[in-house]
Amino acid sequence: MVLEKMKAFLIMLLSAFLIIGIVGCSSGETTSNNESNGEGSNEKQVEIRFSWWGDTKRNEVYNAIVDRFEEEHPNIKVKREFGGWTDYWDRLATQTAGGNAPDVVSMHQFYVSDYARRNALLNLNEYVDAGKINLENFPESTTNSGKVGDDLFMVAKGVTMSGWVYNTALFDKLGVEYPNMDWTWEDFQEKVKEIHKASNGEIWGSADMSGGQLQPNLRYFLRQKGKDLFDDEGKIAFTKEDVIEWWTMWDNLRKEEAIPDAATSTEYEGAPLEQNLFVTGKTAIQQLPANQIYLYQQQFNEGEIQIVRMPHIDGGENGEYIEGAYLSITEKSEHPEEAAMFIDFFVNAEKALELFKVEQGAPGSTEMQEFVKPLLDPAQQRAVEFIQKTVEYGEPAPYAPLGVNEVEQAFKDNASAISFGQKTVAEAAEDFMNTAEGILK
Repeated sequence: MVLEKMKAFLIMLLSAFLIIGIVGCSSGETTSNNESNGEGSNEKQVEIRFSWWGDTKRNEVYNAIVDRFEEEHPNIKVKREFGGWTDYWDRLATQTAGGNAPDVVSMHQFYVSDYARRNALLNLNEYVDAGKINLENFPESTTNSGKVGDDLFMVAKGVTMSGWVYNTALFDKLGVEYPNMDWTWEDFQEKVKEIHKASNGEIWGSADMSGGQLQPNLRYFLRQKGKDLFDDEGKIAFTKEDVIEWWTMWDNLRKEEAIPDAATSTEYEGAPLEQNLFVTGKTAIQQLPANQIYLYQQQFNEGEIQIVRMPHIDGGENGEYIEGAYLSITEKSEHPEEAAMFIDFFVNAEKALELFKVEQGAPGSTEMQEFVKPLLDPAQQRAVEFIQKTVEYGEPAPYAPLGVNEVEQAFKDNASAISFGQKTVAEAAEDFMNTAEGILK
């Protein structure tokens, strides 16, 4: 009897251990499944940093996109960094040199080869091959525009084309005819002077675009002469005489007071969109990438912001080339997979594109281009029409070489020296060419 009771007790004890073991195994499998689906409470929390350039409106759009990404991926926190164009590149250069650049950075065709050749950007080929970044709906030309050699270093957020914009209401008020879609640089100069005269000297024709960025203005001018800023080997592809011709045109306009004086240009340099010379009514035309038309339209209660091609050289070649804004992952990112997930969301998710629309150009994905079309307002539609019309003129442009940032700074410094009367055009051109050639050697 005692033996039977002991047997019964042992059976009950073994059964209890078996049940506990089964429950434990079941619980372990559930936790594992939840974690693999991104739903477990034990999922690793990660923080990545994302930086971009832009104005107040763009900051609102990008912050909203990041918010939606974080909702989709609650384990990934995105720290945001942004600023104006000039401040952005200055900060990124400093961060890269210090080894603390953000994980995901906004990139541009003019700077990508410089950063890529400094080994500051991650090669994205493996993330595309693994399906982490889906480029199936990206045209080959759009994908290739993010490559340096055979390696992919950036993914297009949007592609665009540059031109000059004006407000129809102001031109109507001044009694000045609108610029022509196929105007020349001579037409441009005459229009700038006509505006200044029609406003009794109260409005400058345009901002001083003699210095600052080498592209698009000087680059278009050179390409129309059958040249470019750089050749395929990364050497200067223009002459001192080309620079003298460019700076002489702007110096003459400045002397005729058709464009702002040096002090005014310096005062408004880097001003946010809502405070710049064009929006505040101090200038009548403005050079812009087409995707920014709607941002400017929002600043005006009267008139339409329209856009025409960049002025061309009579009898010269087309200067157009495909421009764009891109996303890259920095080489030292500690979370490249999460960064790749963020890029994929930004360029492929409807939740992102219904906010982005054409913020920095038409989406890189043809599928997303069709998705955003019904969402566009009239100003955005005008931008897309302009991009579609002018992209037909576009030809490939060599990537900028290592050291382009220093070359651009030298260009800006010498243009400024002319405007302040510190150098003649010839002196500045000589100094710039010597400096640029020295940098690129």
